Amino acid sequence: MWRRHRHDTTAPRSGESRPLDPPVEGRVVVVTRQGCHLCDEAIELVAQMREDHRDLVPEPTIVDVDTDEDLRSRWGDHVPVTFVDGTLIAYWTLDADTFMSALCDGPTLPAVLP
Repeated sequence: MWRRHRHDTTAPRSGESRPLDPPVEGRVVVVTRQGCHLCDEAIELVAQMREDHRDLVPEPTIVDVDTDEDLRSRWGDHVPVTFVDGTLIAYWTLDADTFMSALCDGPTLPAVLP
């Protein structure tokens, strides 16, 4: 079963020279866009995981990419983008295993970055 990891303040395991931190604070941040069906699916998955594992999954911070020019410039159409503890864990699609692994074992960057 999943257990929460201790917060690790070290750099992401796979390394990355470009900063990927979301523009807002939060343990779980999902960058979205209105009218984006993949964004709706990511938000729904996080909500379901929160309902099923309330002790592990914090309330997410949802950020609309179109409310900030820098966000829109950085992420464009690569939404949704999901961060855990400031580390990008998924873009376009988010699955339960990736999300819960990031929360319990610590976040790692995806193999291919946008």
